[in-house]
Amino acid sequence: MAKQLKKAPKQKEMDMLPVMSLMTVLIPVLLTMTAFQKLAIVEINLPERSEIAFESEPPPPDDNALNLTVALSSGYVEIWARGGSLPKVFFKEMWTFRCKSDNDTITYDPSTIGASNPPKCQDGTVLDAEKFKYSIETIHLWTLHKESEEDPGKIEMSVYSRSDSAYLDGNNEFITEKSAAQPGSTVATLSESSSRRLACGQSAVGVEDICSDGKLAITLRPRSAYDELAKSLIMIHNRFIDSPDADNIIVLADDDTAFDKIINIMDRARDAGFFKINLSKLAGG
Repeated sequence: MAKQLKKAPKQKEMDMLPVMSLMTVLIPVLLTMTAFQKLAIVEINLPERSEIAFESEPPPPDDNALNLTVALSSGYVEIWARGGSLPKVFFKEMWTFRCKSDNDTITYDPSTIGASNPPKCQDGTVLDAEKFKYSIETIHLWTLHKESEEDPGKIEMSVYSRSDSAYLDGNNEFITEKSAAQPGSTVATLSESSSRRLACGQSAVGVEDICSDGKLAITLRPRSAYDELAKSLIMIHNRFIDSPDADNIIVLADDDTAFDKIINIMDRARDAGFFKINLSKLAGG
């Protein structure tokens, strides 16, 4: 006779009623123990509004104010003060690139650069036609001597020291020939109290060594329009030091002006003693 198979006992469903009852008891208990954020009211007394007497007309302009303004336009820099202006400083803009291929620098006239004519490095590598602007290291403004605005102009040259400072002679004029900056010559730079005697192989207080390995390390190169501007600003600050706004200057530029140019002008103004610098948009820019 065949054996009958035993059936597995049927599992009983878990009774959740005790657990639910427990939670029903715990929830009110937990709520009573919770510390809620307390609100506090702080009483304050504001000062009473005073009556201010406004003038019907703005105060008259100060005739002694300098009102110094530097306007950076396309192709020139101009200084305005007290309703007058100094002669325009014309310049030729040049771009210096840093090549990643040989870590060397190249300088180009931006007007000659285009998508079909990108800058070329010394080793023959051509910069990306679409991204070459990201390789700009320095934007130069080379001073031009022009008889009129239509005159293409001639690049002004100056002698520069090893530390990249332009030399000035005893008449506060830029030195334009190396023969005027030889050992034994007395020169100055655009820094305050910078008069010094030039020497070769000798360095001391008031003496500058302009030689390297026995050779002159000074250079003759295009004069920066920033240096031309700095010279004028120093002269203006020293002459009008007693003006009520002697430390103020306004820098005007249009929307298309590269920020590097504005920063350079601000640096020259600060070095000349104008520490309160305001930026403004050039009319028509």
